[in-house]
Formats: sequence, C-alpha cells, structure tokens
Amino acid sequence: MISFCNDARELTRQVIEEFFYGNPEKVLQNFHPDVTWIGAANGQCIRGAEKVSQYISHMELPRCEVFQKEYQVVAHSDDMYVVAGWMEIGASQGESGKLSVVQRITFIWKKEEDRLKLLHFHVSNPVEFQENSEYFLRPAGKGTFEYVKKLYSQKRRLIACGKHDQTYVLWNKDIVYIEAENTNSVIHCLNRDILSRESISILEKKLGEDFIKTHRSFIVNSRYITGIRRYQLAVRQGIELPIPEKKYREIKEKVLRAVSQRQNEVCT
Repeated sequence: MISFCNDARELTRQVIEEFFYGNPEKVLQNFHPDVTWIGAANGQCIRGAEKVSQYISHMELPRCEVFQKEYQVVAHSDDMYVVAGWMEIGASQGESGKLSVVQRITFIWKKEEDRLKLLHFHVSNPVEFQENSEYFLRPAGKGTFEYVKKLYSQKRRLIACGKHDQTYVLWNKDIVYIEAENTNSVIHCLNRDILSRESISILEKKLGEDFIKTHRSFIVNSRYITGIRRYQLAVRQGIELPIPEKKYREIKEKVLRAVSQRQNEVCT
C-alpha cells in the first residue's frame, strides 16, 4: 500500500512537469478509459480518454517551469489513491522576476492489474479577494500587469516621423545608432538607414535606457558597442564615432556600466 501511495505521488509530479515542459504524452499514456478532466478555464470539463486526449493534444501552451510544488496522498483505498496539492508555474524572467500563477491540483489514480491509471484530474486557480488598491483578482494578473508596465517603461519601440509624412515603427534592438543631420536625424538600423525629420533631441526622449548619447550628434545602442578607446567609440561593422574630450570619462563609465549590465542579463 505504501509503495502505491509513493507511486501515485511520483506519477503526479511526472505528469504535471512533463505536461508543462511541452510533452503531453506522459499524461496521455496514463489515462484510464473513463478519465475525467476538469481544468481551470471555461469548458474544460471533459470525460473519456479519447476526448480528453484529443483536447489536450491540440492545446497550444508555451513551455513553462514548475517553480514550487507540494503533493501528498490525502486518501486511499485498496485500489484508489487521491493526490492533492499545489504548484507554482510560469515563465522565468531572470533577475527581474517571473510571471507565475499558483494552481491547485487533485489527481485520482485507480489501480488496475498492479498499475496506476489516471481516473480524474482537476486543476484550478485559487480565488483571491480583491483589495482596495488592486485592479486584478489574482496574483498572476497583477504580476502580468506589472511586467507589461515595465516593458512599456523601457520603450522597446521607437516611433519616428520620416520625410513626406511617413511614420516608422522600429524595434529598439534593430537600431544601431542615431546621427544628427542639421535639424533632422539619420537612424542607422541593422539593415537600412532612415531619414527622420525629427531632431536628435526629440528622438532621445523616445528611446529606452539601452541608448547612450555619446556626442551631441550621436546616440548609440549599447548592445552594438564593440569597444572604446580615448575619444573614440567602436560599434558594429567597424564604425567609429567620436567622443568629446571633456566627456570621455563620463561616457566611458556609462558604456562600461551598460555592457556589464547586459552581460549579467545574458548570464541569468
């Protein structure tokens, strides 16, 4: 009996983790013919191995991590084992945190011919009461909201006004550097150059923290800096841009700090 209790708990762990790692086969191969699945979303109450298998096989889920979990056998008989617990699943965001949600689970395993088959499984989100200062009812919603606010504050895109009333929407990661040209600007991208009728000062206000103004005529994307020496900054494709003598030390510190921060993000 103890052995089957341990098997039920371990099978629960394996099935959950394989499912969220993008491998539903571990779930499907353990179904009892009369399995019933109750999920957290609307319409996820299905009975029968064929119908449940069909539904799960067509689910499009991103790969998730199981950060924390706790499962235990809460009841059992000679041929039935009930495993209940909770798990925290989500997508890791490195040092900036993670988007996650806590889900409660109940798995019922039925022993047939000395093998456990999944007869019922239920996944649900715990209900949380809304606080006065909150817009979302659940921590996942709050976490997602805060993460989206962070992305927005980082200004991941640049909307630039070009000549002849053209408007360009550019991802910051595609911009190498921006160069002043009289009262206009040239946006040097990875695969093209764009002439903007906005001044470099106006564009600077629209850019995120990855950009460094190294000269009154140049703003550089720190991700494409390849080197720095006295009064010269090297960027991709062997381009060198000037640094004012009086601001060299200040610019150098900004460059080294930006490069170091980017390396840390890559490592995490």
